[in-house]
Amino acid sequence: MYLELHAAACANRDHRAEHSMMALRVLIAEDEALVAMSLHDLLEADGHEIELAFDGVAALAMARRLGTALDVLVTDLNMPHLGGEALILNLRAERPSLPVVVVTGSPPPGGAASLREGSGGNGPLVLLHKPIDYQALLAAVREVAHIGSQMAAE
Repeated sequence: MYLELHAAACANRDHRAEHSMMALRVLIAEDEALVAMSLHDLLEADGHEIELAFDGVAALAMARRLGTALDVLVTDLNMPHLGGEALILNLRAERPSLPVVVVTGSPPPGGAASLREGSGGNGPLVLLHKPIDYQALLAAVREVAHIGSQMAAE
């Protein structure tokens, strides 16, 4: 999966300016190193600034340090120390409209709707399933960031 995403990211580099609305600061919370690096490379190739955390506790600390400079959280659900749902709940208690993309191999029974209901806040949330479709991930990051910026402007 890493090589496919990395190759796709490299191929996408030439089209990045055409497709990216702006450079975003994205925090990736993912405990699987290969997946984390694939996501990092893909989003960086699309022009975004990336922060990586390999568990929920580290992600929570990074997100708090970044504050409003954080544009989008991309998180797995199953991570050590603090899972993705708890991470989202904690961050949305402080920043209700934080844009989130959940990337998981084991989605919750109620899917995206149950995540939205249980996440606290009203920010945009997209659920993607592993294995990751790189175009869907790029589109989801742009979509939640766009909706989040519209919400902030209101």
